[in-house]
Amino acid sequence: MKYILFIKDSCPYCVMAKELLQSNGHDFSEITFKESQEQILNEIKKTYEWGTVPMIFEKDADGNSKFIGGYTDLVEHLKDG
Repeated sequence: MKYILFIKDSCPYCVMAKELLQSNGHDFSEITFKESQEQILNEIKKTYEWGTVPMIFEKDADGNSKFIGGYTDLVEHLKDG
């Protein structure tokens, strides 16, 4: 299982999500959006009807991804897993 995080450097919840995954030994990659890429990020947020970062996805062995949500959703997801 691999996680993909859409993040911004200025976001404390993004940092906490990365730390949570690292401390639990989960493999993840991150896509960091800069201020100049705000329009692209906004389109992704609109697509998933999500207003904040981080946006966290889980990717299975077959390459299928599932949208988890944000930091709090990740905490719950890891508890349930």
